[in-house]
Amino acid sequence: MSHYETDAAAGKMVGILVTGIVIGTVATFLLSPQSGRESRDQIRQYVRRKGEGLEEGLHDLQEKTVETYHDMASETRQGLEEIRRTVKEALQAGLDEFRKEWKQVRHTS
Repeated sequence: MSHYETDAAAGKMVGILVTGIVIGTVATFLLSPQSGRESRDQIRQYVRRKGEGLEEGLHDLQEKTVETYHDMASETRQGLEEIRRTVKEALQAGLDEFRKEWKQVRHTS
């Protein structure tokens, strides 16, 4: 499994975890014996706390995305450079062989 597939799987797991937390929280508040106002206040406080954590998580995700982009760009540049060198070497070898054959043709005629 590649590095990127592992990151995608981890991202899916985090999404499932967050969804479960939200569903559990909403169910808890809906089934609690306190007043609606108290529940709403408690939900607001909870959302604020979790929002701060979510903001940090999004920042980390952004950093990881930028890092992955830079890694991929670097690997692509390296791959293209390798292709360029290989093509250049192949063209030079073909040109050298052509010159060698051309000399033989000119000397035999």
